[in-house]
Amino acid sequence: MSNAATQPTLCTLHIWPNRWNLPSIDPTCIAAVFYLQLTIPGKFEVVECTNPDVSPSGKFPFLTHGHATVTSVPAIISFVSSLAKSTSSSARDLDASLSLSQRAKRAAWCSHIESNIGDLVAYSFYSLDDNFWKLTNPTMASMLPIPQRYYVPGRIREMHRPRLEAAGLWTQAASEPEKDSFGKRQKKDDPKDEYARAFERDKVSAQAKASFALYAKLLDGQKFFFGERPTTLDVYLASYILLLLDPPFPDQLMRSILEESYPKLVEHARNVQTEASQIARQYHVAPAQKQSLLSLIPRPLSNPPKMKESQMDEADLRFRRMRWMWFALAFGGVACYVAQLWIRVTVLRANRRPRHLQRRGTDQEHKGEVTDEEGEEEDDDDDGLAGNE
Repeated sequence: MSNAATQPTLCTLHIWPNRWNLPSIDPTCIAAVFYLQLTIPGKFEVVECTNPDVSPSGKFPFLTHGHATVTSVPAIISFVSSLAKSTSSSARDLDASLSLSQRAKRAAWCSHIESNIGDLVAYSFYSLDDNFWKLTNPTMASMLPIPQRYYVPGRIREMHRPRLEAAGLWTQAASEPEKDSFGKRQKKDDPKDEYARAFERDKVSAQAKASFALYAKLLDGQKFFFGERPTTLDVYLASYILLLLDPPFPDQLMRSILEESYPKLVEHARNVQTEASQIARQYHVAPAQKQSLLSLIPRPLSNPPKMKESQMDEADLRFRRMRWMWFALAFGGVACYVAQLWIRVTVLRANRRPRHLQRRGTDQEHKGEVTDEEGEEEDDDDDGLAGNE
């Protein structure tokens, strides 16, 4: 067997597109990119997507490796960790040095980050009106094709609303401003709204400081949580903190809290980012798929890694042949249906034509009889007039 046939298949990570010098606009996607870069550098590629329908779970990120598809960050971490245990793989396990108790704490803290710090990220992107209308909505609209750009950002915002309301982070003013006759948004200043916003801002600040204080205490001045090397916990926290620091939010509430009160968390996030970026073998970003109206139709993965037949094993070749056979059968079925339908329409038209001609001939005979009767009546009238004269 040739070396090409035994060459391992690259992992392909599907994520939301990058912005603001970050790998993605989504914290879980950033975490997945950082984790893969630290564990299997140079052995994965990134595909930027804007259509979650291509994901089996309907969400990004998800990872494909050969015929395997893995969704969610915890599942991706588990999958890569299993690769690290195999002797043929050179993958690293970021948590290999952790004890059982430390692994349990790591899992608990990762869940806490995803819920609590995730709420603060969602608040910054979707709850604050200025941030949503001036940053989030235009950024997402620039990524999406027509017509998704006009309704998808609003739908994503509404998806986050129940979670933010439950966490007490949905602002009362978080609704689309009214528009005038020229389509421009107008804001109505109300003193009561100003007081309500100030009160909510103080409440959100207190909630954010309480969450940040937990991780600042857990970090305790160290470079990383469990020593001099980043672990999964470091990757998780840094991914969320960076999305509170780097985007140019009109309302910089979270960034000001972090920089003024918790500079160690800012330094920690930059350390993780540096660890991932200084690795020589960087990942390849596949070119974005051209968007068209066909993107409205949900369909399977559109950019699978292409391989020559000489690089495929027997299972890959059989899979490709069966796939083309399925397409041929489907196309043949549609062609047979169209041909059958055309024959039926042709027969119906042929049957209707003699009836139409027969009906037309009957109508003409009827018109001829009526014309003859009218002619006889006219002759009788002429004879009557001649007799009278």
